[in-house]
Amino acid sequence: MIKVYGKENCSKCLSLKGILTDKNIEFEYIEDLKTLMMVASKARIMSAPVVEYNDNVYTMEKFLEVI
Repeated sequence: MIKVYGKENCSKCLSLKGILTDKNIEFEYIEDLKTLMMVASKARIMSAPVVEYNDNVYTMEKFLEVI
């Protein structure tokens, strides 16, 4: 399962949600700043959205390369 951690009023988060929806890829969207910060800091990612997929954590850009 793909988990997307985003935040309110985030244009990149909305963009990623749109891309995944257009490709009919199932994902869970989690909009919780505390959780986002925790997951992102462990992976040393400094911007939203953060994607968790197959036990790896990605930036939006790296994730789009993977799928």
